[in-house]
Amino acid sequence: MVSVKDLQDVVDDLRGQATKRANELLGEGKTEVRRVVGGHSDGTLFGTLALGLVLGAIVGAAIALLFAPFTGDEARRRLGESVEKVRTTEPVAKTGNGSTRPVSSVGSTPHAAS
Repeated sequence: MVSVKDLQDVVDDLRGQATKRANELLGEGKTEVRRVVGGHSDGTLFGTLALGLVLGAIVGAAIALLFAPFTGDEARRRLGESVEKVRTTEPVAKTGNGSTRPVSSVGSTPHAAS
């Protein structure tokens, strides 16, 4: 009579062999697809992606410079004014736990409106 342990061992062995063969077939399939598509390696694909990102950044910067609504001096002046305006405004007092979410007023005393 065959024991459950023997059957489990046979099933585990078959599962291991099937997994190994499936991985081999997937590897062969990936290799074949790369060969048909053009044979590019992962390094080549990464290099192409990096080149595309760099060229996209350069083109984006050039377009931004060409279509800027005002000159660099004007942009610096406006930026300085905005920074100065933020510096001179009175900081808002934080309440609660430091979160940017509003603090619930449930269970607290009502505050007088100013």
